[in-house]
Amino acid sequence: MNIFLTGYTGNLGPALAGALTGHAVQALVRDPSHAPVLPHVKVVAGSFEDLPLSLQGEIEVIIHSAASTAFLAPLEDLRRTNVEGTARMLDFARNCPRLKKFVHVSTACVCGLRSGDIPEARLPRPPAFVNSYEQSKWEAEELIFESGLPAEIVRLSIVAGSERDGAVRSAGALHHTLFWLWKGLIPMMPGSADTPVDLISTEYAAEVVAACANAPLAPLRVIHGCAGDRAPSLGELLTSLTTIFSTKSAAWQRGSIAAPMMVDAETFALFEETVVQSGDLLFRRVCQDSKAFLPGLLHPRRYLTRRASELPCREPSSDWRSLAQLVTRHVIDSRS
Repeated sequence: MNIFLTGYTGNLGPALAGALTGHAVQALVRDPSHAPVLPHVKVVAGSFEDLPLSLQGEIEVIIHSAASTAFLAPLEDLRRTNVEGTARMLDFARNCPRLKKFVHVSTACVCGLRSGDIPEARLPRPPAFVNSYEQSKWEAEELIFESGLPAEIVRLSIVAGSERDGAVRSAGALHHTLFWLWKGLIPMMPGSADTPVDLISTEYAAEVVAACANAPLAPLRVIHGCAGDRAPSLGELLTSLTTIFSTKSAAWQRGSIAAPMMVDAETFALFEETVVQSGDLLFRRVCQDSKAFLPGLLHPRRYLTRRASELPCREPSSDWRSLAQLVTRHVIDSRS
């Protein structure tokens, strides 16, 4: 099968391409010098503004996984890549005569500030979003639903890192938060002990998207590549992190640094305001780095995963402690 892939140089790209072994993959890359080398992947230089029209006659499946994940960037900046870029990919797809499926990789966070069970379905616009990234990805999904193309959507939760060594190509909000937690610079977190924290490995995320690409078309199907019922609670995660930190830091081991308190929205907002007013540059940086991750904890949700479980791929690992340990140790070691 001839597959056209975007996002090859992103966090998910190499693992996703690796899960597509057996297919001819053509990967759109702005700078080929940054592209990983895999035998079944042909790198195609280009961008959303300069798509390779000469390839349209041979493409059977498009996997659109490229996106800007600059969570706190202005909405208009994010729209240029995540919404307008998706629109250009859909226009490109309309002129692919052999196209069987367009797979759009999205985020489970398009639910915004909703709480409770999140279905594998089109979602009405939430009352609000945690950040502009979430809004831009929700708007991109709407383009998919209105496209008239043979399209499906895979929503991924927090892709924490590799289940082999914890590595990630580019650190995100989770990784910054883990580092500042280890340093003892996050004294409180919003949410409650039973708030789910949905983490998946890079490998599982790649396998779900690849399985969707390989499966028979189910037009406008939405699939959650998420831990779902297997997700740990915030309380469980913090307990596990305390154990991990204690093996890496004498201060954690003797109790000089302790796990953060869990507080309500009002208390956390007052804490952030105090940090801003203090003028302390380090604490302001800590708040800024974790701002894309922590506020979502105030809206506990469980992502339903029935459709994902029906795909011909493995279930997400229930061993979240191993993943958390590997990712946390990688974060600490790579920044020490």
